[in-house]
Amino acid sequence: PDRERTGMRIGLDAYQAGHAYGGIARYVRSLVSALAAAAPSDQFILFSNHFRPPEARWRPDGANVSRFNLRVPRRLVQACWDRLCWPPVEALIGPVDIFHGTHFVLPAVRAAKRVLTVHDVAFLRHPEYFSDQPLNEWGHRRELPAALARADVVIADSRSTRDDLVECLGYPKERIRVILLGVERSFFVSTGADLSAVEARYGLGRPYIVFLVGTPEPRKNLLRTIAAARRAAPELPLVVVGHAPPIRALLGRQTPGIILPGAVPDADLPLILHGAEIALYPSLYEGFGFPAVEALAAGVPLITSDRSSLPEVVGDAALLVDPESEEEIAAAIRLLLEDAAMRGELVRRGRARARELSWEATAQQVLELYRELV
Repeated sequence: PDRERTGMRIGLDAYQAGHAYGGIARYVRSLVSALAAAAPSDQFILFSNHFRPPEARWRPDGANVSRFNLRVPRRLVQACWDRLCWPPVEALIGPVDIFHGTHFVLPAVRAAKRVLTVHDVAFLRHPEYFSDQPLNEWGHRRELPAALARADVVIADSRSTRDDLVECLGYPKERIRVILLGVERSFFVSTGADLSAVEARYGLGRPYIVFLVGTPEPRKNLLRTIAAARRAAPELPLVVVGHAPPIRALLGRQTPGIILPGAVPDADLPLILHGAEIALYPSLYEGFGFPAVEALAAGVPLITSDRSSLPEVVGDAALLVDPESEEEIAAAIRLLLEDAAMRGELVRRGRARARELSWEATAQQVLELYRELV
């Protein structure tokens, strides 16, 4: 009862929130905001260790949120924690009841309970999907087992990730809590939205197909998906949303009919999605898959992958395809373009599914877990 009255002090690893792109950055920002709003009597201390200024300047809302940045290289701090079990994180940010590692790593502690979120173990399932092998070896194969050994409870973004942890690393299933992630309310664009400004800004001509790539890693299935879309609907522009320079480098040449708007601002992305005839996200592997849920919320028919977490996340609200079959992706595009009734039904189901996946629901489940541990 005393704890309920005074509130908890919760430390979270906010290092990844300093990245300009990527699902982990979105996870940290959205989760912290939802936690702070849901638990005003709790204090949230965001720990980061950026030696150089981060790419993105994120300022979380809430009087109950504070920040602490240690200007020491991240790898050096982690090595001290791994090899020396020092310094305890409480010596840096003060006493905390919980410390939540939001991506693969956990600190040494004096007394805090430790929660670890594991988003996926693609590096074990499919090491060929990663171009940065040194990071893969150091950050994932070494750091994750150490963090798992320290954790009191592990949060997995999906049952798929939970099952991979059990199968690939032998982690006890009973110590894993599956908590699905959410989608920002801004993605629920109204049907009558005025899209003219965003279309003019990015040179979009309707109708068009949108492909949400984000960070163009091999698992995003970029070249096969683009080939399928150009084969199925060569007359429709394909808008490939993501960090443009590496996408352009992967394409290797100017490709007619492809529009690269870059990593668009959060205010514009829902409108770009909403204006599309179809959204594509046939990823080869996902631990959750933010772009799929964002497309559902924005009211666009979605074609996505039949593997990893994606069937679990989208339910019956999307067309599922074999992401390694260019023909199957192309056939699904043709089917949706020709069948307006099916497109309408997928939009209806997609909105309903996306409403079930809120950050408020995610935060409540995370808070319940914190309270169980304390």
